[in-house]
Amino acid sequence: MKKNFTFPENCLYYSTFVWVEDRGRGIFRIGLTDYGQHALDDIISISLPEKGIYVEKDEEIISIDSIEDTYTIHSPIGGTIDELNMEIRQDPELLNESPYENGWILELEIGSEDDLDSLMDYNDVLDNFHEEYEDEDEDEDDEETDTIDEDSEFNY
Repeated sequence: MKKNFTFPENCLYYSTFVWVEDRGRGIFRIGLTDYGQHALDDIISISLPEKGIYVEKDEEIISIDSIEDTYTIHSPIGGTIDELNMEIRQDPELLNESPYENGWILELEIGSEDDLDSLMDYNDVLDNFHEEYEDEDEDEDDEETDTIDEDSEFNY
């Protein structure tokens, strides 16, 4: 079975499951990666924090329920929650259908630029993804192929 995963080069990554995008003026958008949404499979609900609250880096802020599992997202950076994507509360499948566009989760106004230092860039997330996927592949006996294409899309 062949699967396509995308990791945009313009994002930073907290993990292979969480992306962070600089929206300018100290605002950072946070979402679930294409790989993360695939691993969770059919997402059925999401719990969001309140707008306007301050969250610490690494604090649990989001819970995503799928048919298979529940995944908790920890805040990749500290800051004040500036905006919530209320559409995903009504239609959590947007996380599966459009993880980088319509399925973004929230925006934070960063508290400290130093928090960005611990995030992974595009090359680092690729390395981590390949390590995780190889570990997964060793645990399973599936016949998926591994190719990378120039548009930041990974075919598995």
